[in-house]
Amino acid sequence: MRHFTPKNILVRVPNWIGDAVMCLPALTDLRECFTQAGITILARPIIADLLREQCGINDVVVYHHKTEHRGLLGILKLSCVIRQKAFDAAVLFQNAFEAAVLVMLANIPTRIGYSTDGRGWLLSQSIPLPQQQSLHHRHYYQNLVEAVTQVPSQDRAPKLLVTPNNQFIGQQQFTDLFSSSETLLIGINPGSVYGSAKRWSSERFAEVGDQLVEQIQKKYSEFSCVRCVLIGGKGEEDLGIEIASQMRSQPLVLSGKTTIPELINVLTHCAVLVTNDTGPMHMAQALGVPVVAIFGSTDPETTGPSGGEHCLIREQVRCSPCLLRSCPIDHRCMTQITTELVVMTVMEKMNVFLSCRP
Repeated sequence: MRHFTPKNILVRVPNWIGDAVMCLPALTDLRECFTQAGITILARPIIADLLREQCGINDVVVYHHKTEHRGLLGILKLSCVIRQKAFDAAVLFQNAFEAAVLVMLANIPTRIGYSTDGRGWLLSQSIPLPQQQSLHHRHYYQNLVEAVTQVPSQDRAPKLLVTPNNQFIGQQQFTDLFSSSETLLIGINPGSVYGSAKRWSSERFAEVGDQLVEQIQKKYSEFSCVRCVLIGGKGEEDLGIEIASQMRSQPLVLSGKTTIPELINVLTHCAVLVTNDTGPMHMAQALGVPVVAIFGSTDPETTGPSGGEHCLIREQVRCSPCLLRSCPIDHRCMTQITTELVVMTVMEKMNVFLSCRP
């Protein structure tokens, strides 16, 4: 592939928010190697909203998997849309068999992806899976681009840009909340769409929120208001309400109520995010927001935040990481993580954050 010089590239990006954020370094690598090429991403609606205008992406094709592109007829319809754009190469970050079928039906001559899910025969360049077992996802995507470009990838962290459009949306939606420099916001992300095994208990999130509000108000009198902001995806509205009902302080409940651009603005105004291993955790890291991440069933070697401004809390138990959606026993990987440990860790991060303020 030394003479691989595409002019119009389609990139099938992952379906999950966290994975989409972790593929940003690979997208940057691709853009830097092919400066003159057009790069279009194929993405589900929520991921299209996240990655639009990032990494020099020129265009977005939205995959409406629940409506017009659902089922076999929907795939055929989408392949016709893609075919009209005359791509000469497709790079598949998504591992699914369907992704390879789609770009083949779209008559894209160069189809590159990992050899997974029995799809190798559909690809023009089938890349062997990396041999390293615990490879971080961002390196997993970068390795694919490296195989395509033959250029060694840089070890870079994901970065999300706050676009002018996102800033405008934030100014319109959250004027009162974000207008005062004397307000300090603590982000709390208690959910996980993947499953309950990744979730710390709602009672402990509530207690952490209350203790942080009390301790920060006592220690930093320059803030007239210290408030928790509960965030989460669609379907997590009840979880946000449940946690708010258990708190002594009054949090702002935004669980399931924000679009991706709105969530970006909420996160950028938080002094810290206390979170499970979820998509907003990766978004906050990529936005430069300090993260305190609670890990249980998942592997921090493959999906954990990186960098000195972030902190990972995990108890070593024999069955973790199990990577299961729900715990079949007593959820010991999470129950052994105490409220006191999380509060102490967050306060250490807050001390660093506030000492750096102008």
